[in-house]
Amino acid sequence: MTSEGVPTLAALALALVAVTSLGEAAAPQHDLEIIASAPQAEYETGALIEIEVEIGNRGPARWSTEEGFALAYHWFDEDGGLAVRDGRRTPFVEPVEPGESLIVAAEVLTPERPGTYLLQWDVVHEGVLWVTEVDPTPPPLVPISVAPSHAFTIEDGRAPRFLTAGGVGSARLRIRNDGLRTWPADHTVSLAYHWLSGRGKPVTWEGRRTAVEVTVPPGETVTLDAVVAAPNAAGRFRLQWDMVEDGVCWFSERSAAPAVSPVLVVPKPATIVGWGWAGLVAAAAVVVIRRGRRRGLEGAFAVADLGWLVGAVTVKQAWLLSLAGHGTSLSGWFFTLASALLIAAVLAAFGGRFRPWVAWLLTAAATATIFADAIHERFFGDLVSVAALQSASQVGQVEASVRSLLRASDLWLWIDLALGLVLVASLASYRKEQPPPRRAAAGAAGVAAVLAVAGFAVMDRSVSMRQIFHTTHLARQVGVLNLHAADVGGSLLRAVRRPRLDAAAYGDAVEYFEGSRSRRAGAGPLFGAARGRNLLMIQVESLQAFVVGLRIDGVEVTPNLNALVQESVVVGDATDQTEEGRSSDAELATQVSLLPPDRGAAAFLFAGNRYTGLAAILSERGYATVSAVPFDGAFWNRRATHRAYGYERSLFAGDFAPGVNIGWGLNDRDFLVQAAGRLAELPEPWCAYLLTLSLHHPFEGFPDELKRLDVGRWEGSPFGNFLHTMHHFDGALALMLDELAAAGLAERTVIALWGDHDAGFEWSPEIAAAMGFPGDATGWYLSQRVPFVVRVHGLGAPSELVRVPSGHSDVAPTLLALLGVDPAPFAFVGRNLLGTPGPGPVVGEYRCWHDAAHVYLRRGPRLEDGLCVELATLVEVDVDRCRSGFEEARRQVEISRRVLEHDLQQPLANELAR
Repeated sequence: MTSEGVPTLAALALALVAVTSLGEAAAPQHDLEIIASAPQAEYETGALIEIEVEIGNRGPARWSTEEGFALAYHWFDEDGGLAVRDGRRTPFVEPVEPGESLIVAAEVLTPERPGTYLLQWDVVHEGVLWVTEVDPTPPPLVPISVAPSHAFTIEDGRAPRFLTAGGVGSARLRIRNDGLRTWPADHTVSLAYHWLSGRGKPVTWEGRRTAVEVTVPPGETVTLDAVVAAPNAAGRFRLQWDMVEDGVCWFSERSAAPAVSPVLVVPKPATIVGWGWAGLVAAAAVVVIRRGRRRGLEGAFAVADLGWLVGAVTVKQAWLLSLAGHGTSLSGWFFTLASALLIAAVLAAFGGRFRPWVAWLLTAAATATIFADAIHERFFGDLVSVAALQSASQVGQVEASVRSLLRASDLWLWIDLALGLVLVASLASYRKEQPPPRRAAAGAAGVAAVLAVAGFAVMDRSVSMRQIFHTTHLARQVGVLNLHAADVGGSLLRAVRRPRLDAAAYGDAVEYFEGSRSRRAGAGPLFGAARGRNLLMIQVESLQAFVVGLRIDGVEVTPNLNALVQESVVVGDATDQTEEGRSSDAELATQVSLLPPDRGAAAFLFAGNRYTGLAAILSERGYATVSAVPFDGAFWNRRATHRAYGYERSLFAGDFAPGVNIGWGLNDRDFLVQAAGRLAELPEPWCAYLLTLSLHHPFEGFPDELKRLDVGRWEGSPFGNFLHTMHHFDGALALMLDELAAAGLAERTVIALWGDHDAGFEWSPEIAAAMGFPGDATGWYLSQRVPFVVRVHGLGAPSELVRVPSGHSDVAPTLLALLGVDPAPFAFVGRNLLGTPGPGPVVGEYRCWHDAAHVYLRRGPRLEDGLCVELATLVEVDVDRCRSGFEEARRQVEISRRVLEHDLQQPLANELAR
């Protein structure tokens, strides 16, 4: 070999090494072989199935679940397009070494839409790659037919073509079961519908349900009489029929839904009358301007302002009562017309050009009152009262809730005021030249007197004032504005001449609290079990009891609260005892153990009272007391009321560092974490009262970046946002508990938590089903309960002694007893749930109540006016079985009213302590 050949051989050797290296680098790291797989030829949509598959690892890498490997799959449509990329993972029960094989029982979720699909097995290395992306011989695609599990066809019947806004219609439909599953006769499968806009966007997804009450096998038919509730607004809509299986799916998610049907939704009759009235006023304005001074019309023109006033206040009051679902009785029409004509008669006695302007101002004031009534009725189900007006300054701070209650149809209320300006301006100019129409005044006064007498004559006294539950019922009898006039007059009289409390009434109150000592008394094995410990109370905005333990698609909505419940000594679904004062009523009931008034908010009506609140009692025993809510201290008059309840210091919005606002104020996470830091700085023992407010009715605007739950079909709805809110609070609660533990406070702190009031959802079959209650009035009342949970570290599981009917008013005596303070000497209507509380009754919203055996739904002042329902069966029983509970509930209400109105809590406590 020559010297020239050495470099040549070296080059060849290097080239050989390079080629070998390149070959090794190009060798696949992963290679999946499907040795055996025998899926069925057909499955149903949305089914979780198990397919046995034998896989082989033909690459050099090891597949182990501990290292992030799992068997998965992809679904392709019949044209090869990717339908489902991320199939369910099945872990390997043991590592799959290179060259080895493993039989895997794979979980597979079939596509939710029917059709022919191609299944491809794959192995995924989480966060790194899919094996088929690098596999030189990827597994073959296996054709599988997916038939609908849930499908239907409407063989006969159609949607109504015209409906009234907010009204109901009906349709008889014959429906064939085209799916693979039999429809059972247990009401879990229902016919329903969706309302779509003219452009096809959902307007109302959850239509009323009509349950299937017979077994319907595949291929068979059933005839259903469906009720269709129209949208509240008028317009052109599309109605799409659908079916639903509770907790499973809408049929349209698994198969094609029937074609949509156009439906014209016309305005409500009351709204048509309202717009007709506005049109009439417009025509009158034109007539009086162009022809009013001509012979024959001059007399009508002279009193056009008075006729407009009478017509406006009469039509608008009738519209309001129709909106509330009551209508106007014959006596109501008489009284409404009589009062309007009486005002017109008084105005007719005045001459000059100012009378038309006075008529316009009176009509504007009446319109504003009726509009405020409409908004109040939509939220509270009742008309505005003088007592409720004392919290009117807060309207700007609950703008979202008020805005959600506005309707486009409300606009007609104001149209005639603008047109009326034209009329009265023209008439005022004319009246400068004319004498006062004395004959018109006398005639109007005479008609008013006749109508008033006739109104009294036709009033049905058997249903008069004795059976009034809501003021709308009374307004139906006497007229809306007449009722307001009586309310204002009565309030002024009470302000000027407040009735004195006689000795007998005071003695009766003393006797009541003496007689109920045993229900409040510090007794039982847990009396004083937390003596000397700190007390942390958390009042959660809109938290209802059904949320505790609720799962959405298998995921707990409140896992941390659920864990807290398991460690608690008090676990109960407490009755929501709030009225118009909402959150502030919960504060009154829990902190001073009195029932709130049924009209107005005690936070304004009785802010100056001298209470014996829980905080004041603990402060006298050496506790540092603080309350906190990350919002304006003027809201619900909290700067005054929290001081009256005994809190030495209160923290409001300005006392917390900035953070993300949700709804009204600082989000629960930042609020509770910051509050935990403040508590760690307090001298022990301390008593703290925290009020959350992350989101409130109407539950709009929950930030997308904070959503952690998959709420499915509820996404984007108020109910879905509510669930997101509860999950967010639950996470915030966990962070706060961690902060307390880190500060060494967990073992020395009693944690009490409750919801302030119901969330305010419209009661519908869908909401009732989601909450787990019947869709009737009894179900609604039972659904309004809120959780009441008390954890005392080291005391273990819940005691059976506390599973009794409870309410907000039981919070203060129960917590005081746990801390070793006997609640017996205090004027509390609530009970110590850990002692001998008795079976109830517990008074709730609208003065309904329940005890250990019955629920009583109050509909009037007499026992016979309401319904008595057996709690165990939810079946209506003879009302006499609720008689003793009815009398006790009424006495609780009366005693609470007397204590509040006459500021008796401290004097009674002094009396009871003797």
